Amino acid sequence: MMEETQQKVKRAVDGMIDTIDKTHLREMQRKMFECSAKCCANNSSSREVVENCVEQCNGNMRKAQGQLEMELGTLQQQLSRCAMGCYDELTKKFGPDTSKYSQTQMTEFNEKLDVCVAKCADSHIQLIPSIRDRFAKFVRSL
Repeated sequence: MMEETQQKVKRAVDGMIDTIDKTHLREMQRKMFECSAKCCANNSSSREVVENCVEQCNGNMRKAQGQLEMELGTLQQQLSRCAMGCYDELTKKFGPDTSKYSQTQMTEFNEKLDVCVAKCADSHIQLIPSIRDRFAKFVRSL
């Protein structure tokens, strides 16, 4: 069940990234490449001038990628903390040393952990639209 939960989160995040790519990033990349090509068009410019020009062209894309990485990192951290909270609550009930659990206790522990982590995943998947909206707002501000 844990693997199913991971796949569910992965599909949701991948879907969000695909949407962001199609609605925002590709156009930004196109503009970045066109801008960079213009930088390279002038053969009389020095290498340093061309490099600085290309660097400026890449700025918004770099900022957008950094913002997306930060949002995804935050989501991952929050999800990990939620799952850790599940584990902590169960060890309070069953005891801290899982090696001392009976087979029945271990089975119950794992089942309850799976259910709790699945709830974490579902609640964090629900955050994806707001992440997508925040990212869109960020891109519009560039």
